Order: sequence, then C-alpha cells, then structure tokens
Amino acid sequence: MTGVAAQMCGDRKTIILLGYKVELDGTILREETDENGKKTWVHFSKLGARKAVLNDLSPAATFIAYNYNTPVDVIAFEREAKRILREVEDECGWMYETNHNGAKDLDGNEIKGKINYTVWSDVFICPECAGEVVFWEVAVDKDAGKVRDIFPCPQCQAQLTKRKMERAWTTKYDSALNETIKQVKQVPVLINYTVSGARGRFEKRPDESDLALIDKIENASIPYWFPTDKIQKGVKTGEPIRIGITHVHHFYTKRNLCALSSLISHCNLQNCSMFLASSIINRSTIMNRIHLKYYFFGGGGWNAGYMKGTLYISSLPIETSISEQVESRIKSIGRAFSTKENVEGIFEIGSSSLERLIMPNCSLDYIFLDPPFGSNIMYSELNILWESLLKVRTNNKSEAIENRFQNKGLQEYRQLMTSCFKEAFRMLKPGRWMTVEFSNTKASVWN
Repeated sequence: MTGVAAQMCGDRKTIILLGYKVELDGTILREETDENGKKTWVHFSKLGARKAVLNDLSPAATFIAYNYNTPVDVIAFEREAKRILREVEDECGWMYETNHNGAKDLDGNEIKGKINYTVWSDVFICPECAGEVVFWEVAVDKDAGKVRDIFPCPQCQAQLTKRKMERAWTTKYDSALNETIKQVKQVPVLINYTVSGARGRFEKRPDESDLALIDKIENASIPYWFPTDKIQKGVKTGEPIRIGITHVHHFYTKRNLCALSSLISHCNLQNCSMFLASSIINRSTIMNRIHLKYYFFGGGGWNAGYMKGTLYISSLPIETSISEQVESRIKSIGRAFSTKENVEGIFEIGSSSLERLIMPNCSLDYIFLDPPFGSNIMYSELNILWESLLKVRTNNKSEAIENRFQNKGLQEYRQLMTSCFKEAFRMLKPGRWMTVEFSNTKASVWN
C-alpha cells in the first residue's frame, strides 16, 4: 500500500481530499497558523507520483504488491476472466450438478441444479457404543443457530461432548503422492443449489446420486498441475497435520482441486493473477466455515470464511464452488482495477530480507516499515497456500519472528530486528524520516 500511496501523490483529487490545496502548476499548499493566530496557506510540496521501492521477505506479499501497483486493462481482464470461467465450466461443470429433488422436465429427464456450496461435517466415534456420530446431525441446534455443548448419541443416547469423542478416520490412496494416506472422516450433509429458470436457491440432503458423484470424482485423475507441497512442522501447521492434512492439495476437496487445477491451466497469470488470488486461494479450501446464526436466521453471509492468522479447519467446513466464487468476483475486481492510477515506471519491487537490501547509502527520502510482531503471526507458515501456487517459497532463515520450530526465541528475534533497523538507517538520507508500525503486548519485546 506504500506503493499505492506513492502513486496517489500524483492524483489531484486525492490530495485535495486530504485537506490540501493544489495550484494549477501542481504546487501543494497546506494550512498553517502563524504566531498571531492567523491561518495561511503555505507551500508544502509538489504534485506528482513518488518513486517507491517495495520489498518484503514473502513472495506472496510482493506478488500482491506487484498487482496493486501495476496498470491493468480492465476490459481485457474481464474478457479473459469470463473466457477462463467458460472453459472451467465446460470441463468441470458436471462435478457441481445435482438432481432437483426428483423433478423432471417435459421430456422426462431429471432436472439438474448447479451446486453453489456443500456443507461437510466431521464424523466422530461414540465412546460408549462405538457408533459413528455425524457432528452436523447431533450437535447443531437449528433453533438457536449454534453448536450444542452437550448432545446425545443417535445410537445409544449417551450424553456426549466434542472433547469426549474420538474422530473417525478414513484411509484412501493419494495418486499425487503415490501412497496411501489417513485423514479424518468428513461427509456431505447439505447441498445449496440453483436451478436455471427458477427463482431463489434450493437446499437438500445429499442423496445417492450426489454420493455417487463424489465417489466418481474421488476416483478420477486430474490432468493438470496442482500444488502438492509438503506442509512442514510449525507453530500453526500442527492442527492440519494432526488430522491428516499433510500436503497443500489436502486443503481442497477433490472436486474443488479439479476445478482449481483446470482454472490454473487456462489462466494467463500475468493478466489474471490478482483475479486468481482474490477469488480462490483461501475461500476454496476446507478452512471455510459456516456461520450458523446467519445461515439459519439471515442477517449476513452464511460463509464465515477462513480464520485469519491460523490454519484452522472447522468441524463444519463449506465447499464453495470454484465457479461460484469466480463469477461473483469478476465485476468487483474489475471495479477495483478501474479505480487504480495507471502510473507506470515509478516503483521497484523485490523479495528479500531487509538485512541485505541492495540499495546505495543515503538513497531514500522516507521509509515506512511494518515488521513482524514477534510471535504474533507466523507469516511463512500461513502463506503456504499462496506460495505453493506461485512456486516460490519464503526463505524463512531471515524471517524476523519468534518460532520454536525455526529455533528462534526472543534473542534471535531482537538480533534480526536490529540488523534490519541498521540497514534502514544506512539507506535513509540524513535528516529524513522513518515510520515504524509495531504492536506487541509482551513487554519483553519492547525492552
């Protein structure tokens, strides 16, 4: 966003909205009060885009920065996005079809609906009778719109809590890894879909044809590339690994993984990279959660999205159709692109540690620094979905965080931060300014 702000320094309307005056020759005036209490307008600056050097250790961050600061042909973007969507639909549309509750058309054919999203549920084992317990069916209080703390086993009526139960597991062959894997068992419990020509949306419990479709997709091969990076042990990766999510592609249902790989194969990342990233990276994973109150009573979006700052996987994940997400984002992203200042050649961008930034001494007029906040956010771990798609991973050796899996405590964090501040001082011109955005509740970090 520093790059965006640098570009907006050349936008007259933006400068005026900030409370300044802009003369016809581009002179910027600000209001000051003299020693006599009189307000006057004095020369402050000059209208014009500033040259920005944007840098971050994370390839995901520099990927975002590049797309925010690069001019985009909005018409060409929307045309390309719609073409990709059509090709994905042609190839994978059958995977998101469901029968409309047995209804038939005039020719006697089953009326098909287009799946918008599918709610899945964890399956547990009752400790009393060893029967399977579908979490959605027994734990969700549909009248109150929340999960019950205590609920009965559907087989033996024993009073259960989530903590008392063990998870049910399933074993399957992973063709991408060429090995058998073990993961927690989840089953589809609700399908939301749309029927062409009919008003509104419909819902149903998955029937035999829906389950057969899922089995067919599970046994199908994916003809295109998709990310399969192994998830390394870390502070935030323990939760997915614990339930069998050991590689990046495990964050997706097989159906969404097929559609995702199809989209990637048809997508020119140079032209549609921001579209791809904004539309599908996180909200197409099993980290998406259902917002029960909104789902049952309205008042907001039913999709609570993923929990930021962690890799948490809910017991009630939502599988949202890739096409559904892409279609809903084309217009909104197009509008966002159309508001950008198309100023070219005013920024440089790189992915490296601030410890070793290749810049001349005393070369920068101003630095805005937003460093990691100790152990607050594990950036390199949380960016694994983005970076596996980009095929470039963070070199976390220089990542300035506290992380026991990287053998970094408070002392190591301080050393890395000190090196970065020394480098910032080296690059800053004498008498110029640096802004540091920092927040941490641990007093030890500040000392």
